Amino acid sequence: MTGPSQVFTVDINGKPTLVFEASGFAEACETCLDAELKSNLRALTSDGAPICAKDAILNPRSATPNEIAAFQRAVSLAPASDEPTMAFLIKIDGVIVVDVDPR
Repeated sequence: MTGPSQVFTVDINGKPTLVFEASGFAEACETCLDAELKSNLRALTSDGAPICAKDAILNPRSATPNEIAAFQRAVSLAPASDEPTMAFLIKIDGVIVVDVDPR
């Protein structure tokens, strides 16, 4: 990623679901169009319901201050990696949440 990054939220069918960093809105849009990301999201469930249907609409937008804080907290807890960090804003089945409260 070049230049300063911004934190974006992906709304899936209008529901804030995922936060991540991108260099700008164009890159955030590209991320939302990524076939592998969509495939991975389709495989996940929350309370037994898929979080991303095959025809779901993924819309990026600038993250709110609370979403940015949640993302920063997730980054601070994540193991070091060369891969981009993404954090869910919703409960994901089978994933143990360490802490989502940014306070």
